[in-house]
Amino acid sequence: MSKAKTWLKSGASKSTDLVSRLPKRWVIPPLLVAAILVSVAAATMPDDELRVSFLDIGQGDAILIQRGNQQVLVDGGPSPQAITLELGDKMPFWDRTIELVVLTHPHSDHITGLLEVLQRYKVEQVLYPDLDDLDYQSSLYQEWLRLVEEKDIECTIAQAGQQIDLGEGITIKVLHPQTPLLTGTGSDINNNSVVLHLSMGRVSFLLAADIEWEAEFELIALRADLSGTVLKVGHSGSYTSTTPQFLAAANPQVGLNETLILRRQACLIAE
Repeated sequence: MSKAKTWLKSGASKSTDLVSRLPKRWVIPPLLVAAILVSVAAATMPDDELRVSFLDIGQGDAILIQRGNQQVLVDGGPSPQAITLELGDKMPFWDRTIELVVLTHPHSDHITGLLEVLQRYKVEQVLYPDLDDLDYQSSLYQEWLRLVEEKDIECTIAQAGQQIDLGEGITIKVLHPQTPLLTGTGSDINNNSVVLHLSMGRVSFLLAADIEWEAEFELIALRADLSGTVLKVGHSGSYTSTTPQFLAAANPQVGLNETLILRRQACLIAE
């Protein structure tokens, strides 16, 4: 018998004695307690809608994709505290599993919060770019690799052409990085970020991570499917990204960057 079960059993008689001594107005009927618990559980039960939440985590990216009891987290922002609060608000309190965590690239405003996520949640799989050829080193990235290995999390190296099926016609396609990786650019780390295309029927999301103009032009040249009802602009709206040519190819109805997200948290539901 587990320690928790033993504690519950040994405390039963004490609880009964305590309740018997309480004033009657303080005693909550057991059926009412059960009804409250059922109501709380029902309110947090997942539905089959596709929910894409652009989380308010400060300067950086964190996007939570939910359908039913499946969660995909793309980046974790710069703050362990912020990402923990946001996930606690968006996920059912009883659900401590995230099916897939995507690290688009290991800069601090994307990876820092994910280190906390790996420690607090059961993460089934991680997807991230292979940066060995770029000889990238940072303490945060080394900690990411250590935690992934320590917790024996299934790893997938991101490459263009991969596809994730969430069911009911909802798919996430990896559009970038390419093979071989881009080199000699203004920022090779940014330009080899994981770019995702999420689609459900006529609604689609283009999540451009931090790619800059060099990667944008490569995607255009490769005739990648950049169409998006919603575009999460690259590199937080920096002047190095979201060129007119890239915007024309994506042709979004809605564009999101950190300024909008910080002013009012965005959560979009596709039905």
